[in-house]
Amino acid sequence: MELKGKYKLSYTLDKEPGDLTFEVELKLIEGLMRPGQNVWHGVALLNGKPYETNLNYCVDAKLAAQRIGQSLRDQLKENAKKTGQSFRIKKEEII
Repeated sequence: MELKGKYKLSYTLDKEPGDLTFEVELKLIEGLMRPGQNVWHGVALLNGKPYETNLNYCVDAKLAAQRIGQSLRDQLKENAKKTGQSFRIKKEEII
């Protein structure tokens, strides 16, 4: 079980560099818990800003960061294709 995970992507969009950083951190739930409730809840950040996604049942932050980061990458790629821009991945890391 990983408590922190980070997905970093360096890319170019029409020869202009860009970076995407997606972080997930699992934190303990404070207060009273219901029976059968997960002890951890996930907090996600996209480029340092809060990102709304359902991480209630997340048990591994690294896998969640990889899964969501790759879906964000695919969205960037799809949007670039729709607008006729060139999208190239320079570096992709999962930390």
